[in-house]
Amino acid sequence: MRIAKYIGIICYTVLVLVATFFLFTCNQFSDSVIGDTMIVGITENSEELKAGNLIVSKKDISSIQKGDEIIYYNTKNGKRKIDVTKVEDVMKTNEKEYTYVIQDGLFLSSEYLIGNIKDVRQIPMLGYPYRVLTSQLGYFLIVMLPIMIAFIILVRKYRKSLSYAKN
Repeated sequence: MRIAKYIGIICYTVLVLVATFFLFTCNQFSDSVIGDTMIVGITENSEELKAGNLIVSKKDISSIQKGDEIIYYNTKNGKRKIDVTKVEDVMKTNEKEYTYVIQDGLFLSSEYLIGNIKDVRQIPMLGYPYRVLTSQLGYFLIVMLPIMIAFIILVRKYRKSLSYAKN
């Protein structure tokens, strides 16, 4: 019984540390960027990507060539959506920025690039837990609330012994 309790505590601690790490590495689209690796939870189905999958992609903006299929953030109508498209042309803006011409002559900044479809690895069914853990409400309910409850229980349990220690 004690071993199961400690295993539960260890698992919860690892969950908290991993969720916190992902939150500290978030970009403006609420996905994790670790070096040149992007970690994205897919929420909508497309031809190449399935909802609920977690994708891990290498973001190498200089390796994208004309004719490559890329995954990118589509922010049309103010909503974040993950799309796949073909690159029609590549323009180097400066040392750290590229602009890609995509379908219908639209321009896409390399800031919105997730990666080349060749470099993407999909992990089934991990996208939903990732999205929940890295959301504000999910992090609060799964991480912060249990910690606050445990703290309150400990304070109540040891309140009398703390007041005796003062005297």
